[in-house]
Amino acid sequence: MTTNFKIDFNDAEFEFISMNRVKLQLFQVYVLHEGKKQRFHMQVNEQGTFYITDMPVCPPIYRSLESTFNDAILKLGEVK
Repeated sequence: MTTNFKIDFNDAEFEFISMNRVKLQLFQVYVLHEGKKQRFHMQVNEQGTFYITDMPVCPPIYRSLESTFNDAILKLGEVK
């Protein structure tokens, strides 16, 4: 079963909301950026790695954190 979680990184809080309660597949990620709540999506690819699905939607300052977000999902996104 998947779970929602939050992480703090680079002075920002990221909230990960699972879109599939059974398996790790797709997450909505929320972050407060420049006073506005921004949302982007992380989805698993065929290799089992999560990636930002629509890079232009993710605030540029956080795009380089894609692998960090992947690691967080794989570590915290599932109840075992």
